Amino acid sequence: MATLSELLKELETLPIGNVYDKKIKGNIYSYYQYFKNGQRFTKKIDEETKNELLPKIKRRKELEQEIKAIKENQGNFVLSKNAASLTGYVMAGNHVVATFEKGRLIDWDDDLVPLVIKRTRSIEPFLKLRVIDISRTNARILKKALGIQTSDENVLPLYSYALSIYDNYWFKPKHSKLKYKDIAFNDDSLFDLSLKGNSLYFSNKPRLTPELTTGGSFEKGWKIINDEWWLYKTGNNNQIFSELFCYHLASLLDIDTAIYEYDDGYIRSKNFADKYNFEPMAALTGENEEYDHVFNILYEIDKDIAKQYIRLIFFDSVVYNIDRHSENMGVMRDRKTGKIISLAPNFDNNLALLGTRDTVPSPVKDQFIKLFVSFLNNNEKACEMYKKMKIRVINEEDVNRIVDLIPIDVPNKEDIALKVYQRYKYLIDII
Repeated sequence: MATLSELLKELETLPIGNVYDKKIKGNIYSYYQYFKNGQRFTKKIDEETKNELLPKIKRRKELEQEIKAIKENQGNFVLSKNAASLTGYVMAGNHVVATFEKGRLIDWDDDLVPLVIKRTRSIEPFLKLRVIDISRTNARILKKALGIQTSDENVLPLYSYALSIYDNYWFKPKHSKLKYKDIAFNDDSLFDLSLKGNSLYFSNKPRLTPELTTGGSFEKGWKIINDEWWLYKTGNNNQIFSELFCYHLASLLDIDTAIYEYDDGYIRSKNFADKYNFEPMAALTGENEEYDHVFNILYEIDKDIAKQYIRLIFFDSVVYNIDRHSENMGVMRDRKTGKIISLAPNFDNNLALLGTRDTVPSPVKDQFIKLFVSFLNNNEKACEMYKKMKIRVINEEDVNRIVDLIPIDVPNKEDIALKVYQRYKYLIDII
């Protein structure tokens, strides 16, 4: 079944108006009539043009009916008083995991409650981890298109019941009879608006969309492809190159990573949380992103997950990803038991490598690598794990082949490959 976004795009390709016949002095003539900028235009057409226009106009009318039906079933959302006052329940699917009365935590399921609520005993940090960044131009356009006037980070996510693509948590206002299936995202109608700022066809009424609960400073939008959600993101050539390079290198090094692809000027990534809940590291560590702090918390949870974290920051050191923060890494949780089962796949590397600079530093005097080495030297458990870690052996040719895979041209590609390999070799050798 086509999504609303696909139907709208097809609609743009079809002619507006009607074809009719008129008898003049015994002869039948065909005319094409349409409106443009409030004016009516009529022009005479031949039989061939008529036969070409008729099926297209018929298809347009069919599409308009399909689009109307979809919009009517989208469930325009009006923020209830209970939702606005944060009175209700945080749900995991159809299961109540936390109860709030005017923002105050009353009760919770210790096994299934979101980790940030478990740590803070508050709903505000939970909402702030799932809110659109309104510093983005298209985010402000989106708000206007949906008739949303507030910029309150505790309220914005509630216009989509605080539901996110990355997990099955949501906020259910008190006395609501809604079920998870009633609010689960099922169309990508706001994709073009969120990614490109195109507000055509959208009425000034709030409705459910994953865009309101997707953070980050780059313009982005969610699109359904073959029944799977993909996140599209803007970026310059350097940033797109860096994201694709990191994806291929991580795959080569057997580091679990989200799938990234290039698509018509954008970078896109496949949703990696369709079966498990992703919870950002901020849910566990707050704003403290220090290697030692994060490692020790993960070590107490599961030693294998702590080892996965070392592999991730080893990789960050190789590709000079200084933008790893507590919201673009995290853990995966079982939706039925709440058990933390793994570190989340590596994602969001567009500011690594060339994302914010023209070249990649060599390893010997690089302060970022020294930070990683210092962490190992000062954390005995992490150092022992690193020494025993099996990291795939690669050579410079392997890295050069990755450069050749990427359909984006950037200056000094060979030098980038060399520097990345040097950084990898330096970190391998210190073992």
